[in-house]
Amino acid sequence: RAKEAVQKIGVSADELIGLINTLLDVRKVEEGRMEYQFAKIDLAKMVADVVELERPVAEGKKLELTLAAPDQPVFINADGEKFKQVIQNLVDNAIKYTPTASTGSPQGGFVKVEVRAEGSQEQGTGNKEFRVARVSVSDSGLGVPADLIPHLFEEFIRDERVKKEIRGTGLGLYIARKIAEAHGGKMRAESAGEGKGSTFSVTVPLAQ
Repeated sequence: RAKEAVQKIGVSADELIGLINTLLDVRKVEEGRMEYQFAKIDLAKMVADVVELERPVAEGKKLELTLAAPDQPVFINADGEKFKQVIQNLVDNAIKYTPTASTGSPQGGFVKVEVRAEGSQEQGTGNKEFRVARVSVSDSGLGVPADLIPHLFEEFIRDERVKKEIRGTGLGLYIARKIAEAHGGKMRAESAGEGKGSTFSVTVPLAQ
């Protein structure tokens, strides 16, 4: 019983530390004091590391977590620690908002992560010039109402349907957007509607 109590105290302490760090990050981005140490990093490897980190959480909910990424590196100029926070936020949210499959369900829930390079076709050369890297995270979860999508990356925005059941501050996506923008990137959310899952993505320029 003592061990169980200590474990609960540990979880509560971790949650409190996470909340404090989130509030500190918000203060930094709002005041323009967030510091970045840019370096050439392999985005594909970063995403793979995040997926493996989140895999036990997905398995705990009986969700299928998959990754599709190129065999070759996808290099970007980024602050590895902070950009990893963006990816982890997207994967963690997808798992959090995808319910565990009900008993007897023929198909469980899923979270699909994809990394790819995108670009434009050079006219007359036949060679494709890749300009940006995209990480997209799709799920079979609760979906997002159409009227909420334009506001998802603002401060303290959460879906009213899940506020009581799922903990959150409504700041994770806001901070992720600010970090992505500091990297010259953009974030986007798409959903076919309530109960139809969603796809969140971030694009960032490829390293030259």
